[in-house]
Formats: sequence, C-alpha cells, structure tokens
Amino acid sequence: MKRFRTDLLFLLGFLLLPLLLFASVTLGGQTMLPVDNLYQWAPWSAYASEFGLTQPHNPLISDLMIQNYAWKQFVRETIFARDIPLWNPNLFAGVPFLAAGQHGAYYPFSVLFLILPLAKAYGW
Repeated sequence: MKRFRTDLLFLLGFLLLPLLLFASVTLGGQTMLPVDNLYQWAPWSAYASEFGLTQPHNPLISDLMIQNYAWKQFVRETIFARDIPLWNPNLFAGVPFLAAGQHGAYYPFSVLFLILPLAKAYGW
C-alpha cells in the first residue's frame, strides 16, 4: 500500500508540475501562439506600434499562426457545420485538405482543438 501511495504522489507531481509552470496559459488568459508574428505583414503591421511591437520574438515560427491556426480553424468550422473537411475552398480555387495530412486532424489529441477555444487549446 505504501508503494502505491508513493507512486500516486509521483504521478500527481508529474501531472501538476506542468500545470503550475504554465498556469498563465493553461488556467489564465494567455496563449502559446506567436501572435506577434502577424504584425510583420499587412494589415496587422499598421497596428504594431500601438502594441509596442517592433520585431517579432521569433519570426521563424510564423507557420503556427499563418498555416496551422488557419487549418485548425477550418477543421473546427467544418466539423461544427456537420461536414467533413475534404476540400479547402479558401486556398486558391480550392485544394484537397484532408488528404494532405499536415493539418493534424487525425492526431488523437486534436480533439482538444474541438472542445476548447482555439487559442486556449494551443496551451494544453
């Protein structure tokens, strides 16, 4: 019984430690998305000075905002409309979407992006 209690304490510690370290994201109102990268391009660049932004912190991770967030939003909207996201009409004249595989819709933990608000789900 004592070994079980010790194992349980370690398990709880491993589960609670990330929650405490990332409490501002998981429990607070912040996000782990590089939103400041949007201010490199128009129309957002016109508002960068209002937020005191001159350069993004890491422009190399812009894909998360430019592509990944948009893909997750598209999957979310399509599934909530009770449809399967086979085709993305928002790119060019339309492109195959679900067959591409880069969107992560098949990933099991993607269900978080359907349950939680999108910006919040990136923290979990």
